[in-house]
Amino acid sequence: MHRIKIVGAFIFVLSFILAFLFYYISQYNSINREYLDLIHKQKSYTQEISKSVLYLSKNRGSSSENLEENIEKFLANMTHKKVNMVEHNTLVRLWKSFYEDVERFKENQILTTGYSKIIIDKLVNNIYMKNQQLIVAFNAFIHKKQMQYNAKMQGYKNLGYLLFSIIVLLLIYLFTQVYGIMAFIQKFSSTSKSIIQKASIKGLKPFKLEQKDEALKEATQNFNTLVKKIDDTIVYSEKSIEHTTLALEDVEVNIEDFLIFVSDMQEENKKLSQKEDVVIDSLETLMRLTNELKKLKIELGKLTS
Repeated sequence: MHRIKIVGAFIFVLSFILAFLFYYISQYNSINREYLDLIHKQKSYTQEISKSVLYLSKNRGSSSENLEENIEKFLANMTHKKVNMVEHNTLVRLWKSFYEDVERFKENQILTTGYSKIIIDKLVNNIYMKNQQLIVAFNAFIHKKQMQYNAKMQGYKNLGYLLFSIIVLLLIYLFTQVYGIMAFIQKFSSTSKSIIQKASIKGLKPFKLEQKDEALKEATQNFNTLVKKIDDTIVYSEKSIEHTTLALEDVEVNIEDFLIFVSDMQEENKKLSQKEDVVIDSLETLMRLTNELKKLKIELGKLTS
């Protein structure tokens, strides 16, 4: 029983750990998905910024509202914590260089000199090239993050499979232990029900159950000892009643012979008449005891039949 309690406690703890692991995996999936969505948005913002720069270079005097809006969105999403990865560091370095060229483009966009047009064309070309580099850097960073995510998820899955396997093995072990208890209870219940229904202990046999648990072994041994004592008691009682009945019958026969003898001697001695009455009373008592013993023997026979 003590081992069953320990196994039950282990199953509870491992089930709690497994449930917590599933919850953690769910949260980790949600965080990773949100982070990758953010990176994809940042990637799209850089492309939109590059397109706006190209459009403004071809259409001088146009509104730069779209450019400013995408820059603000990109900067607003840069509040995430720093990631210690080479790909991330490369991405940050390229973005800073890209953003510096965009700011210089905005400054020269308001100028109308011939030299400013040359600078703008050069900045536009640099922005375009750096945007291509950013796309490659974004893809490399996303791929690296996805690889890290897959590696962690595989580790979590392996841990989950391990915990689940241990729980299954413990449940199987617990079932084997509980099966022995249930078999003992079922056997005891069926035996008790049979005795109550039949009002007889005939066929009462010792349990033949292989028990590994010490408590069940002791209970089985106690029951088998009780059955043996009942059987021995019944056999002894039957023999005692039988011997007593035979003895009383012999006494009854002797008293009857004595009464016949007394009757023959009655005419010779009147005092014997009084003694005869006493003997007759004793004979009636013995006959009554004999009948009672015979009835007791019959009832005992019904109990074991």
